[in-house]
Amino acid sequence: MIAATAAAFAAYKTLGLHEGYWAVFTVLIVMQASIGGTLGAATDRLLGTLLGAVLGGIGAALGRTDTVELGLVLVTVTGIAALVASIRPRLRIAPVTAAIMLLSAPPGAPVELFVRDRIIEIGLGGVIGVLAAMLILPARSHGVVIARTLAVLSHIEAMLRAQADALTAGLALPSSPQHGALRQALAAVELAMKDADRERASRLADHGIPASVPRTLWRIRNDLVLSGRALDEPLPQAALAALARPSAAMLTAHAALAARCSAALRNGGTVDRGDVETCYRTFGTALDVFRRSDAAATLDFEASGRVFGLAFAAGRLHRDLLDLAGRVDEIAPKKGPVADRAPPRSVDR
Repeated sequence: MIAATAAAFAAYKTLGLHEGYWAVFTVLIVMQASIGGTLGAATDRLLGTLLGAVLGGIGAALGRTDTVELGLVLVTVTGIAALVASIRPRLRIAPVTAAIMLLSAPPGAPVELFVRDRIIEIGLGGVIGVLAAMLILPARSHGVVIARTLAVLSHIEAMLRAQADALTAGLALPSSPQHGALRQALAAVELAMKDADRERASRLADHGIPASVPRTLWRIRNDLVLSGRALDEPLPQAALAALARPSAAMLTAHAALAARCSAALRNGGTVDRGDVETCYRTFGTALDVFRRSDAAATLDFEASGRVFGLAFAAGRLHRDLLDLAGRVDEIAPKKGPVADRAPPRSVDR
């Protein structure tokens, strides 16, 4: 940021731009945490500037000096720019640029030169910002995606362990603020993936992260919502006696799998599946035994729905976490052929 600001200041002084401080402002606005983010912000600002400069220039060309007339032109110009920005969010800077162009145009100055200078100044700032992001301690979006994915997996692991503890203790698990934090972390992963894709499209980097990773993480989050709803009240004693221990062991194994996915992403390796398949099959066996028992027949409709809702969520969670592990294996450097794995068995009915 320091280097880019200095370069923008030196460039506009060297080129003798009358209002070249817009190049400095643009650098400060577009610089992001990664190359892809900076490139996206610079592109959006330039596109918004083009639209806003044209609209503001048209308004300034009308030459209105009366306060009421100028206000009407201002409202009209910014309204048109805001309407376009509502349809194309990338142009959200257009209303601001249009208003600045209209209100700061020097009296008597050629409008076309004024518009041209603003586009040059903001374009110059965007180019300097992107070059600085690329050349000075470059931060590729790949690392940002990995870091944010690790944060998501940390939330997932904590929520799975909390559900396992609730089953072991036979207690209810109220709605956790972790759900909101997980949702925000997932949105951050999607944003970083967009920046990474922008880098790849611009041939600045090839991040090598499958697009299915954010989708799989969202599915796991939805699975946690389903299992959380089943545990928002204690399970019936008959179900706890039969299923609490295998259910808790199964959730703990999946939490450990999430932790191993984190370790593999951090270290660039493949994911050890551990005993997750064994624990899941044990849970499935216990569920089948309970389903055929007399105790299951005594459950009312609501209790039965929560017990078998937990089983349904467990099946989805098992499938999606194994799918995530497969995607993490794809990211790891290839060191040789990977043995085919049998598809997971589901206990869904």
